[in-house]
Amino acid sequence: GGALPRQALRKLQPMSIRLEKGAQRTWLLPLFLILIGVAVRLWQLGAVPCGLNQDEAYAGYEAYSMLTYGVDSWGYSNPCYFISWGSGMNVLESYLAMPFVALLGLTELAIRLPQAILACVSLPVVYGLLTRLFSRRVGLIGLFLTAICPWHIMLSRWGLESNLAPGLLLLGLYFLVRGLDSPPWLLLAALFYGLSLYAYATLWVVLPLTLAAFLLYLLYTKRLTFTPYLAGAVGLLFVLALPLLLFVLVNLGVLEEIRTPFLSVPRLVSMRASEVDWRNLFSLEAYQTLGEMVFGEGDGLIWNSLPQYGMFYRFSWPFMILGGVRMAVRAGKGLKARQFTGEGLLLLGLLCAAVVSLSLDYRNINKANSLHLYLLVLLAFGVDWVFGFGKAYPVLPWGVVAVYAVAFGLFVNTYFTTYNDDIDVQFRYGVGDAVAYVKEQGFESVAVDSTVVYSHILFYDQTPQPEFAQTVEYANYPSPYLSVSSFGRYTFGVDGNDLGPNTAYILHVSSYDAFRDAGYTVVEFGLYGVAYLE
Repeated sequence: GGALPRQALRKLQPMSIRLEKGAQRTWLLPLFLILIGVAVRLWQLGAVPCGLNQDEAYAGYEAYSMLTYGVDSWGYSNPCYFISWGSGMNVLESYLAMPFVALLGLTELAIRLPQAILACVSLPVVYGLLTRLFSRRVGLIGLFLTAICPWHIMLSRWGLESNLAPGLLLLGLYFLVRGLDSPPWLLLAALFYGLSLYAYATLWVVLPLTLAAFLLYLLYTKRLTFTPYLAGAVGLLFVLALPLLLFVLVNLGVLEEIRTPFLSVPRLVSMRASEVDWRNLFSLEAYQTLGEMVFGEGDGLIWNSLPQYGMFYRFSWPFMILGGVRMAVRAGKGLKARQFTGEGLLLLGLLCAAVVSLSLDYRNINKANSLHLYLLVLLAFGVDWVFGFGKAYPVLPWGVVAVYAVAFGLFVNTYFTTYNDDIDVQFRYGVGDAVAYVKEQGFESVAVDSTVVYSHILFYDQTPQPEFAQTVEYANYPSPYLSVSSFGRYTFGVDGNDLGPNTAYILHVSSYDAFRDAGYTVVEFGLYGVAYLE
């Protein structure tokens, strides 16, 4: 019809402005929480934790070797799995680190950036997933709890290759949920699920089990229908998994190893036995260990958790149990009515991850890392129940937020002040400066203290791959965990009591006085130093 009267237009214009401002306000709180989470994950990333873990050091060297020489440390082009220690190491962390190593050099920061960036990306994804499945309030609570979660913060700040798994599984789940309404998103779900297989070998068990459970549930609730995009997603996932299927066949002796310029499928020096034993499901000790890890001090490994805070703050367990009960009740009602619920989908994922985590022969936080984001959802659901009483008792939600905020402040204060004093021994703080010194001084021969892992020397020395491959000698070949006797100028595990001319010794702080008393000059670098005869 006709044009609107001018008065009506005047009334509509302010309304549109108010809606835009309101839409902006809805993003202020999640944006604020995301920025807090990003800040605590990126601040002093290269310096806290100090030093390097031996696995992130080897992952960094593999990235450097492929970037510089086109092959990994064992001479394979684009391997689907590294031989590394002898029984293998996941490849994705090294591939993702290569651009950062190219830009920044082989540094602690470069090797940690892939993990940190994925953890930061996970924050808005958690918000989007929980908002889509449940409500904006649950999404905000989940985002808040993830942003301040000790487990997730600590995971994000060092480059253990298997710790990429939670973020990739989260992205796969997010795009799977989106794909239920818009099938093209299923292709991205397949992409991230497929990539997760290259982050952690335990997912070779977790992922098929989880996706099979999801498929049965979605078919039962009539939420999934066949489309060309679903077929494409299945095909993409198969293509991504194929190199690893070939890898298993090669290492079972069914196929010869595969070497091409584009893809290599290596045969390991020694194939580790499966870390999953289903008999553990009937062991009370397995449940006790997992319960103490989740609800108590953690796993006792200082690089995974701080005992005084635990994984999720130690007072969180009642909320987690409450959230689990709430989700189970809702999922049960939906299942009975044959209706899809977010609770049903997530509880299935949690169940599959828990079954595999309980079945592990050795359980720690990073080995069970497919489970923990589901536990954060349980926690968010439990806290959301408290928020439901907000209108009647406003002090309750504000009290919960205040308690978590104080706990977060205490955790951050501990982590960025005294944590390096605890982790420096485990991460061999000072080895990097000691290696730089012996290179700068031009020592032809270097004896290395037995407490130093050879991957640290490879990383900090940036040993040329051809030199390493041609000169390396192993003390225990073949073995699942190879011990190096020597390579290049470095000899490992010697006591250094009889150093020749132009020879240096990289020694632990506990040996400083003994070497000085014997007439050596000792130059100190944190927990490690360099001793030599003038």
